[in-house]
Amino acid sequence: MSFNREAVAAYFRPGGAMEQHIKQYRRRDEQVKMAEAVADAFANREFLVAEVGTGVGKSFAYLVPAILWTLESGEKVVVSTRTRALQEQLTEHDIPDLKYILGSGYSVAEAKGRENYLCWNQYMSILAGKQKLDDEQERFITAVLSWAESTESGDRKELGLPGELMRHWGLLGANRRSCARELCPYREKCFRLKMLKRLEKADLLIVNHSLLLSDLLVDNSILPEYHYLIIDEAHTFERESFDKLSAVFSLEECRDILRLLYSKERRHERGYLQYLKGRYPNLMAALNELSTMVYRCGEYLEACFAAIKAVKVRDDHARVLEHQDFQSRWFAELIDNYTGWQHLMNLLIHRLAELKAELNGMEEEVEINAVIQLLREGSENAFMVMEESPDRPDTLCWVEFKNGQPVSLSSSSIRIGELLHQRLFSKLESLVMVSATLTIEDSFSYFIEKNGLNCLDDRDRVQTLLQYSPFEYDKQALLLSLYDMPDPTSAGFPKAVANALKDILTVTQGRTMVLFTSRKELRQASKDLRDWADEQGLCLLVQGEDGEFKRLMELFIEAPNTVLMGLETFWEGVDLKGEVLQTLVMVRLPFRSPADPFCSAGDRYFRLQRRSSFQGFMLPDAAVRFKQGAGRLIRSESDRGLLIVLDARLANRSYGRVFKNSIPIKKVVSLKRAELPAFLAGTGTAYLTPS
Repeated sequence: MSFNREAVAAYFRPGGAMEQHIKQYRRRDEQVKMAEAVADAFANREFLVAEVGTGVGKSFAYLVPAILWTLESGEKVVVSTRTRALQEQLTEHDIPDLKYILGSGYSVAEAKGRENYLCWNQYMSILAGKQKLDDEQERFITAVLSWAESTESGDRKELGLPGELMRHWGLLGANRRSCARELCPYREKCFRLKMLKRLEKADLLIVNHSLLLSDLLVDNSILPEYHYLIIDEAHTFERESFDKLSAVFSLEECRDILRLLYSKERRHERGYLQYLKGRYPNLMAALNELSTMVYRCGEYLEACFAAIKAVKVRDDHARVLEHQDFQSRWFAELIDNYTGWQHLMNLLIHRLAELKAELNGMEEEVEINAVIQLLREGSENAFMVMEESPDRPDTLCWVEFKNGQPVSLSSSSIRIGELLHQRLFSKLESLVMVSATLTIEDSFSYFIEKNGLNCLDDRDRVQTLLQYSPFEYDKQALLLSLYDMPDPTSAGFPKAVANALKDILTVTQGRTMVLFTSRKELRQASKDLRDWADEQGLCLLVQGEDGEFKRLMELFIEAPNTVLMGLETFWEGVDLKGEVLQTLVMVRLPFRSPADPFCSAGDRYFRLQRRSSFQGFMLPDAAVRFKQGAGRLIRSESDRGLLIVLDARLANRSYGRVFKNSIPIKKVVSLKRAELPAFLAGTGTAYLTPS
């Protein structure tokens, strides 16, 4: 079979293979057009940016041409997703369904981070009694024994254990800190290495964004060579790239590594070096010298972060460093202590390498090698932050805080798109980036620039596709905008929010999700509504108070009289079809906090080009997040619902049209807050599915 758009489209035709073999398959023109565009991208070495609305069936639209292409060309195709849920949907449902249609002449492999796999070295260490376990940990180990001895994949997802036991997975899960790498005695049984070998043999690779980006950090040593890439859930890719490609000098990580080797508290000395002193008394002098070195290294480390305490911060937000910070007394003190720390770290690594050579062939050689790798990693990250990044116009440095104390120094390029081009996109023959939320007022310009696709030598290679959702939003959904709410920055806003929510919930009686952008406002709303909700017979679920995402979603689905209030996690990834979710409330337009380093990077990127950072970054970024949030409401043809925005800026500011024009809900009603109860009890009931 020759590969072209017509051959791909044939699978989707009425009465065709998809309709015959996939239960509840429904042909959609939008899906066919996307499949054809993906086929063109592969055949013509193009980069396709595609926005495809909810309900189109985008996974089949890229999987069919991807599989046909790998069968035709022999080239590997990598599919990357943001969420584990979509990764599992592809590997456990969509791809197996396609086996009936496309045959089995191709192989598929799923790649995950190492923490998902059982580590034989840690497992055998526990069985040998080298770790002291409490009763709960003992129960966990007992529960996994038979699985550990029989599993072929070592993947934790095979375990059907309750959450209270699975929280001890860290005892067995592989991690880079304890990995003995090439010196591991169980290297031949390593589940992670087996996974990597499967990737080498596979035609279609299913990965997540985190692993895809991790591969860039280690010179493409995780994934095999590939030239065809599909990035699903691409709307978050730039943000994830910013986080993943940042360098971090972490107090906790460096402190843990040093304490692993040696710590001294009052009269007690602990750590791996103490163990070696008992095992190899002939090396006592060298080990004592190492202990002193580690202790001094720890003192310098603590002094580094003590110097940073001069930086003032509110509410544990990150603090982006400006030019004046690099000229300050506290930064000079930090540099002095860092220089001493880095010198000792390098000396420590050198002396441990000598010790490793001394213990060649002994079991401790493996463990010392692992420690050396960790020390090098910590030293290199600190070097990137402290020596290569400070006070450069194209680089951002910031301090992270926890409970008011500095815990890390980080740095990142503000030109993430250019980094993606250099490290990833320039090496590809073809790229497909797809999501339901990429455009701003039907324009791809913001997404293309921020993701570096405008850096291609031949910009004609970038093609775009916009396919709207097939749902009838004019019949299914209504946007309510309250235009007389207080300004979100005013003191009266939280009280007005609480009163508006009471008016809404009195009518909806649950089946309502309220999206916040501020943890402080979420807590205040919880305080204002908790007792009132109990009196009304409503179950109020608040993120951080009543559980986190997975548990709150389970509780929300179970009872119809439930109200769920959450933060950024709930603005995307929520897929509730039917009557479960009828009313979606947005408290504020989702502009990022200026304290967010990602926001500061976007601001500086546009200011360096003498362009408006509000028009160039803040507004389009918020519009995409608004679009994501609005997308939680209508998930099927039969869904109906109300989207209510409590931020008056949507109605009163000129930029409000950008938000309204970027979502598929086009039916808009602007109201005074006093008019809200009557409207909900009257016209609004048409959009609330009856119980």
